[in-house]
Amino acid sequence: MTDIKVFKSSQIGGNITMISTEQAKIVIDYGEDLPGDTAADPYSIDWEHEQVDAVFFTHYHADHIGRFTEIPEHIPLYMSEPTYLVIKNHYTRCRDSAALTRLDDMSNIGFMEPEVSVSVGDIVITPYIVDHSAYCSFMFYIETPEKTILHTGDYRDQGRHGRRIVNGESIPAIVDTIRHRIKEDGVRDIDVLITEGTMIGLPSDIRKYTEEDMQAELTKLFRDHRYIFLVISSSNADSLLSFYRAATANGMGFYAGEGMLDQLKIFSRFSAGWDEPYEFDHTWPILKKNDNANVSDKYKRAYAGQRRHMKEEGFVVVVSEKDEDLLEEFSDLDTMLIYSMWSGYINKEAGGEAYNAGLAQFCSRHDAKQIHVSGHAFPSLISEVIQSADPREMIIPIHTDNPLGFLDLSISEEHKRIIKIV
Repeated sequence: MTDIKVFKSSQIGGNITMISTEQAKIVIDYGEDLPGDTAADPYSIDWEHEQVDAVFFTHYHADHIGRFTEIPEHIPLYMSEPTYLVIKNHYTRCRDSAALTRLDDMSNIGFMEPEVSVSVGDIVITPYIVDHSAYCSFMFYIETPEKTILHTGDYRDQGRHGRRIVNGESIPAIVDTIRHRIKEDGVRDIDVLITEGTMIGLPSDIRKYTEEDMQAELTKLFRDHRYIFLVISSSNADSLLSFYRAATANGMGFYAGEGMLDQLKIFSRFSAGWDEPYEFDHTWPILKKNDNANVSDKYKRAYAGQRRHMKEEGFVVVVSEKDEDLLEEFSDLDTMLIYSMWSGYINKEAGGEAYNAGLAQFCSRHDAKQIHVSGHAFPSLISEVIQSADPREMIIPIHTDNPLGFLDLSISEEHKRIIKIV
């Protein structure tokens, strides 16, 4: 008998799914709640008594992997190698010694490759790449003796790998993967679909803004605005590439802190064999002004040279609210601050407890322009995924604060009848 338990399904953060058979038990994702989520269920797995055999992670966002240090050290953890490197870079920058100790001990960490199956007892898990605002995100096709389960993780079709040309037609990549790789053109069935629904309930006429749209807009914008400060997540590879390409197309330099540049190297390294690699070949560490009397002449010359190039060529510099002094340094220029993250962090009404007052004030002081591509599927794509998967037994919404909104999707009545709100 196969048992499926989904915890915290009626909220966006804190993702946890447990799948059990008579021989094995696995968990998919073990994430943190979103900041200030008052509806959050304080659920924790009883690791001692649940006897979990392995934990699989869809991607590196904190609401999916953020509680990995709570997992006992003897339990195998499976993820992509880029996911491992991105979270290790993050915890290195945060100086989280406890997390780094766990990550440095590789004895229980296994790297998954796309479409290469892993068996845990009588459960077989096969990862497939999906387009998301996290690099190398997975969805999992899970086979047990009685059921086949598709767990989508987070996905979209507005990113760089969101769509494919099939028989001359552009279709969502996830739909193509489900039809032709997972279902093998009808040879295999899906019994249970577990799918995210972050954007369920959006107005039907909202514009779908893509990475392609954003890069084109930025390239045009940078022709007239050549001194750009950028607030963006270091893990959002697609959008970072959009800003980088727009900058280089206009002859502008791209500058960031060492941690961000290390992240870009990870993206470049693992995409080397792709049709469209993530190349960040011309980036520079931003040098900070240092008035210390002991600073070397070499540093002074490097700093002066960098500032001269920045003013002559233009720039995009990745910053945070802690970099007020850097913006002040260029106050004699016509600079622009661009905010490319979720609006809730700087809008209290939208973000609730996730609202970041310091960041909001920083963006307000500099009249920040918001330019951002969502990392999640629009309702129309969720409908297509349901129709393509055509689950025979059950549809389970996760990663949504509006699970009942699934009943309003453009899907068949038969599919609506098998939606299970848990």
